[in-house]
Amino acid sequence: MRLRVSENVVARDLADESVLLNLDTGTYFGLDAVGTRLWHLLAEHGSPESAVETLLAEYDVDAPRLQKDVETLIDQLMAKKLLTIDAEHTPSIR
Repeated sequence: MRLRVSENVVARDLADESVLLNLDTGTYFGLDAVGTRLWHLLAEHGSPESAVETLLAEYDVDAPRLQKDVETLIDQLMAKKLLTIDAEHTPSIR
């Protein structure tokens, strides 16, 4: 699965944190330093798997815990329409 930042979403970094705003819904969402790093990785590559691999190399964290935390944050970002599935780059299942 490939992800992309939803249209009409703006993000601003503030020190080690970020604030996301969906201009369509008016939804604000704040990210801590690790969430901000994940956001940047997803915005750049779109791959949750690649993001997890990078975060595992950068942080001293248990892999299953990180995987669960990443999935939870992605679910929250998608529910708030800040991220969406990149249909153009996600293979369809036939």
